[in-house]
Amino acid sequence: MTGNLTGRERTVRRLAAFLLAVLSLGAAGCDKFKSKQLIREGNSYFKEQLYEDALKKYEAAQALDPDEVRLDKFVAMGYMALYNPGSTHPKDLNALNRSIEHFKKYLAAKPDDDKAARFLVTTYMNAQKYDEAIKYFKELVQTHPQDSQAVQTIAMLYAKQGDYENSVEWQKKRGTLEPNNAEVFYTMGVTAWDKSYNAVGADISPDKGLTPEKRKEILDFGMAQLDKAIELNPDYFEALLYKNLLYRQYVRIESDPVKVAELNAKATELQQKALEMKKKIQEKQRREQANKNPLEAL
Repeated sequence: MTGNLTGRERTVRRLAAFLLAVLSLGAAGCDKFKSKQLIREGNSYFKEQLYEDALKKYEAAQALDPDEVRLDKFVAMGYMALYNPGSTHPKDLNALNRSIEHFKKYLAAKPDDDKAARFLVTTYMNAQKYDEAIKYFKELVQTHPQDSQAVQTIAMLYAKQGDYENSVEWQKKRGTLEPNNAEVFYTMGVTAWDKSYNAVGADISPDKGLTPEKRKEILDFGMAQLDKAIELNPDYFEALLYKNLLYRQYVRIESDPVKVAELNAKATELQQKALEMKKKIQEKQRREQANKNPLEAL
């Protein structure tokens, strides 16, 4: 029993426990050192596009140091590189699923890594797993409601599915998060133009087309968003170009030849104004660059 131990015996036991702890720490430190070495080797293989070899090194490193969060990202990227987009071969499907699994695990620990989030989106899109991607990013927004990039990603994914209504709904949510970001409103204007431009008339395809009333509603919405973008950024020549394109879409629902001519004239006016603005901005940028580097002016 411990109570019957002499002072010397107690000292020996404490020393043994201390040595055991030191040896355990030493072993753990050795594993971490070996893991880092394997990561460096894996990175070298990855740069050489030897993805299978890189993945083996990353997975070996993770076995030695399972608490190293970065390794989930490295493993995910390794599997992502091995996946052949569009393939249904079991090997490719396994690589796809493993990539998604490790990206999600990494982002659970590092939700602010925008680059990793973009990689995950790319992986989902390569596999055309839009519904799964939307589900994942909606869950992310629930825990990070101010994450405007996640909100925009959902909007983009809905747009990829051809779901205009949901895409715009999520773009509006981003607008409430970034009310002073001209790009947000410009994107909504472009989305409206795209919907009108790619939709046939209701008389041709009643199930997929747009009635004149619905098309006008979409165009009016898009025009209002582009006006907001220009209000926030008066030099936004891209927004002017899309206003020109929206005016040309109004022509599709106008039967009066006089009004058609007016719409086309307004579109041409905006187009010319946008191109002149673009030229001035580029010239200003050239002068600013020349001031930083006089050789640019030669």
